[in-house]
Amino acid sequence: MASITATGWKNKGGTAERSCKCGTWKQHWLNFSGKSWPNACSVKGCSAVPTLGAHVHNPSVSGERIIPMCTTCNKKTDSFDVKADVTFVKANKAETCEK
Repeated sequence: MASITATGWKNKGGTAERSCKCGTWKQHWLNFSGKSWPNACSVKGCSAVPTLGAHVHNPSVSGERIIPMCTTCNKKTDSFDVKADVTFVKANKAETCEK
């Protein structure tokens, strides 16, 4: 996957009721990332255990993405940076699990 900027991300509000064929957004990330679930949250400076697949967006990236995140960081309303090794998965179900 092409490199995606690590700066200027925000949580996408109003996504709690969204669902996909994967069952959870954590499982969606696991199904399409090709990676194991990480031990730490994707947000730079956070070492908490990630508990969910969070919907995030960035003005310089087309579409919403899913990243592993802890519950606390998922409640952030300001912008944040992500760690350099984070794998982003497209949240667009038509391009992933409902293809």
